[in-house]
Amino acid sequence: MAAFFRLRQRVLSLTLIITIGAGLLTALVWDLHICFSLLAGATAGILYLLLLSRSVERLGKRSNRLGKAHLGVPVLLFILALRLQGLDLLPALLGFLLYKPAILLIAFADLTGSDEPTTFISGSPLA
Repeated sequence: MAAFFRLRQRVLSLTLIITIGAGLLTALVWDLHICFSLLAGATAGILYLLLLSRSVERLGKRSNRLGKAHLGVPVLLFILALRLQGLDLLPALLGFLLYKPAILLIAFADLTGSDEPTTFISGSPLA
């Protein structure tokens, strides 16, 4: 579980850094309205990651299935983006997906031989 907590911390930290960078870039290139939509989506993405990691954390302890509460976050974001005047759909959805580059960067770093410990699945190390 210690490796899971380290990975979760890395993903959340890198997602936050990417979100801040994307928010600043959006505010400079476009306007604050689009920046707000992007940051609202990114907040939903971080909430999605936290709920998903909580479900994964409970996976071995109390149940054998993942919870489905995290699936409501993108649906709620989509509904809010369609209903609220101050929230644009496309920047909000792109903001929601900002956690994906963080995951890809961490996976690429692990594949290229970073100094982090190797991830184990079923007792065999992945290299």
